[in-house]
Amino acid sequence: MKKTIIALALIGTSTGALADSPNWDKIQATYIETDIETPLDEDISMDGYAVSGSLSLSDSVFVLANFDSVGDESDFGDVDLDSLNAGLGFNHGITDSTDIFATVTYEKLELVGSIDAIGSESFDESGYGAGLGIRSMITDFFELSVKADYLDIEDENAIRYDASAFFHLTRNLSLGVGYKLYDLDEIDQDIDTIGASVRYSF
Repeated sequence: MKKTIIALALIGTSTGALADSPNWDKIQATYIETDIETPLDEDISMDGYAVSGSLSLSDSVFVLANFDSVGDESDFGDVDLDSLNAGLGFNHGITDSTDIFATVTYEKLELVGSIDAIGSESFDESGYGAGLGIRSMITDFFELSVKADYLDIEDENAIRYDASAFFHLTRNLSLGVGYKLYDLDEIDQDIDTIGASVRYSF
């Protein structure tokens, strides 16, 4: 009887671990590589970093922020692209281990390009975004997330797709990979980003 009770306790502990819901209290740093499609059918390739995080305000409300910065230098000049989004999110558990969520964000893009012999040009635009996504703990150590955002920046529309997978080394530390795509509807061009992340959850 004693062995049976111990076995049931262990099974209950294991099931509880598998049933953990996604943790919305987190911060992460990411190395990113970005390709910008151009009208000349030649991509501009850049690399840089991203810093992002979220913080729960209640069981179903959180704040979020993300900053990306990439650039490229050549013998003729350089180009830099920065993006910022920050806002409010709402999550709802559809199972013990899976949340659906919605976000409303402020969006800002800044692109600076320069040619040594000519000079520099830049644009700085802002707008808003609205997104829907799903995060799921597939197991107690493996997490998947997908999200799509509708963006309206200076009256130009775009869709941002975001997918990531994280392997949880401990309850607090995890490593992940991600892919982000900006589908720029007005000019029929794309911005693709891949990244490798380190996340700390608290």
